[in-house]
Parts: sequence; structure tokens; C-alpha cells
Amino acid sequence: MASSSGLSPTHRIRARDLAMQGAFMCLRHAAEVHYTQDARRWQGINNDLEPWNGEYPHYADCSSFTTWCLWLGLNHYGVRDVVNGQAWKAGWTGTQVQHGRKVTHRKNVRRGDLAHYGDPVGRTGHVAICIGGGRVISHGSEAGPFMLDMDYRPVEQVRRYI
Repeated sequence: MASSSGLSPTHRIRARDLAMQGAFMCLRHAAEVHYTQDARRWQGINNDLEPWNGEYPHYADCSSFTTWCLWLGLNHYGVRDVVNGQAWKAGWTGTQVQHGRKVTHRKNVRRGDLAHYGDPVGRTGHVAICIGGGRVISHGSEAGPFMLDMDYRPVEQVRRYI
């Protein structure tokens, strides 16, 4: 089955591994990953920060955190921005749900998929990265990223980009 990224099955596995490296690096350094919605939130991509070099963004919000994680895997293979459609320069939960492919059955969720959560008025307001085993890493506050059950909030939809 082809993905929106156009990667082979083997390369998709490796891309998901790279995305997980980013997610877990930020989890390990949660106290140093500050929550912001200003321009600094894109420092992970803008500064080419790579966890395998001991690097991670010190500023992010939920959408830039998840975008950076996916960028780690997809950019490794030269894949264009299939997450936000903004040339890896911008985006938010609203642009993320316009891209990728909806995962229709919970049993099909894979590492690297994004779980999108609604807000009280029915818009997608938060996103976390799926890490397997029904868990996500979510970055939605100054407390830093947390590992949580995927259903810690009602899931609006899960989308696949890798």
C-alpha cells in the first residue's frame, strides 16, 4: 500500500523510527522543552535539530512538536511537507488534518501517526504523536511533553503521514 509520502515499506519503517527518536528525546528532556506558540516553535526544523546528534527543540507547541517529529523521518528521505503543506515552514492542527490519510480503525494505528483531539466547539485543537501500544506523546503545556494513553482526551481522528 502506497503512502502519501511515497516511501517504500522499508523506508516508512525507518522514517517512523526516526520520528520516534525525536518524540522520545523531547520526552526525556521535557523540562527543557518550553511551550510556546510564537515563531520559536519552529526552531526544531529551522535549525535542523536532530536527536541522533543530541539536539531537540527547546520551544514548541503541539503541532510544531509533532511536525518536527515527522520531519525527522520524512526529510531524511527528501519527502516534501505532506504534514502541513507549508514547505516545512509553518502549520497548525488545522493544516495537519487537511493532509495525510485518515486511519479509520483503531487497530490500524501505527507509531508516527498523529492523534487529533477536538476542542469544545468541535474544531481540531490539539495533536499528539502515536508511539504504539495505545500511547501518545503529547506536548500541550509548559510542563513539557508527556507520555499518555491515546484516549486521555476524546480522539477526533488519527491521521497517517508516513
